[in-house]
Amino acid sequence: MAISYEEQVGSCTANIAKGGSSATRIFTVAWLDAFPFATELYGRYISWPDGEYHRPARFPYIHHLYCTNVKIDGVGIASESSDEFGTYITYDKAKLTVQYATSELVDDDDPEIVEEESVSVSHEVSTTEEGAWEWTVDSVPSPNSALPGIVASVMQFSVTRYHVSSLPDYTIAGLCGKLNNAEWRTYEIGRVLFMGAEGRRSITVDGAEDWEMTYIFNVKPHHWNHAYRSQDTHEHYEAVQVKDGTDTLYQLGAFSGLGV
Repeated sequence: MAISYEEQVGSCTANIAKGGSSATRIFTVAWLDAFPFATELYGRYISWPDGEYHRPARFPYIHHLYCTNVKIDGVGIASESSDEFGTYITYDKAKLTVQYATSELVDDDDPEIVEEESVSVSHEVSTTEEGAWEWTVDSVPSPNSALPGIVASVMQFSVTRYHVSSLPDYTIAGLCGKLNNAEWRTYEIGRVLFMGAEGRRSITVDGAEDWEMTYIFNVKPHHWNHAYRSQDTHEHYEAVQVKDGTDTLYQLGAFSGLGV
């Protein structure tokens, strides 16, 4: 670490127990370095996605224990002043009591998890109200006596991104209910429907505010603006549009703005 520190002699202790191990170390640093040093020990993202992540400090003798708590105490009063708002004390040095324990957020072998994905596959009965939509062949309306229903596979997957520095609420609102307008995660144009997102914010002891965002998508093996047409002798998926209009079932959007 760039900050100069000293470990107090005899301060290193460890407790090995069946329910979980723990350890403690005590350091001394200059008072002005106390809070930056605590941040390095505790670990966090400086910013996301462009910043660098500092992992929690690892206990040197038991590698699955990581820093989970830092207590700062001032040592030796250097100066003291008062005003109408209170008394201000500056110390010569700081004593940092660092506690280590197992952490679910850190893997022993791999870097910090910043993104996770989950997938589920189900089916839907694809139907269209008769008279509300029309078939088009080369942009020319084609008559239909009845629009059929068919069981079609649908894959839903979610992407969870951790340590997001700011909530992308306007981007999410603008893309919700739209299809990918370009190839995205190997899926062709119009195959992925963005269903929305869920967010949860955490505020760390040093004031950092990070979001945990989960983005939800539905994927079909064909374009979402295509429907199955049984009247066709080849029985294939074909584009539909609003009757007497040019709107499609779903609009297209640039998923690159989601950052996943």
